[in-house]
Amino acid sequence: MDQNWNSNQSGGNGQMGPSMPPVPNAGMNVAPMLTPQMAGAGAVPVNPMAPPVPDSGKKSSVIETIILVFVCLIAAAAIVFAVMFYMQYNDLQADYDSKLASEVAAAEKNQKEIDEKDFMDREKLPNYSFTGPSDYGSISFQYPKTWSVYIHSDGTQNSDFEAYFSPKFVNPIDDEKSRYALRFIIRNEPSDEVMREYNTKVLDGDMTSKIFNADRNRISGNIYEGTIEEGMVGIVFVFKVNNMTGILRTDAETFRKDFEALVETLRRNN
Repeated sequence: MDQNWNSNQSGGNGQMGPSMPPVPNAGMNVAPMLTPQMAGAGAVPVNPMAPPVPDSGKKSSVIETIILVFVCLIAAAAIVFAVMFYMQYNDLQADYDSKLASEVAAAEKNQKEIDEKDFMDREKLPNYSFTGPSDYGSISFQYPKTWSVYIHSDGTQNSDFEAYFSPKFVNPIDDEKSRYALRFIIRNEPSDEVMREYNTKVLDGDMTSKIFNADRNRISGNIYEGTIEEGMVGIVFVFKVNNMTGILRTDAETFRKDFEALVETLRRNN
């Protein structure tokens, strides 16, 4: 047996025995041997001296998650902004529509009032002529044809002459609450005494006064404006008729335009 061993050890014929693997030289990096078990399992030999491989898959996943969250936040903010903008737009649109509707309604109402006023002004034409009794100077003037006239006192037996005018019909004379478009009165009193009554109201601050100077055959006089009586604001025109006093009066500012036009037509015919 010693001989066989030696022969296997030294290889008398120069050949190494089959059971001895070759010995690597010092300083050489030799990969570990792949055993049959490792090869069968499909394993890949790892070089212990190689640097570690970074785990890039996990980092990419985190970045993608952050980006996704950021995008979702932007989308949510955009949706909230869009909803708020839509609600504000609806409110503004509703407010605009409401204001537009109000303006249109106001314009239509204003136009309707203008049309009605124009219609009423046309209906008043042509004017009717009124002439007082000859004993009282035959005072005449023009008044709208849509007005009715009621002569309460004809001036006989030295009484005052009184005539009342109003659109459509004349309210009862004995009712203190009645208002008239025009009162035409000729009082059997000197004009100085009648004007004194109104001048007192001017001094009290209830009325203002101005002189109306007419030309040709028109009549001049004094115009008083303000509170005629308690709860009654109007205009009074006082003028002289021989030794008496003529009074034209409207009980409401509503008839100012008609009253001023009427005074312009006032004439003394004798």
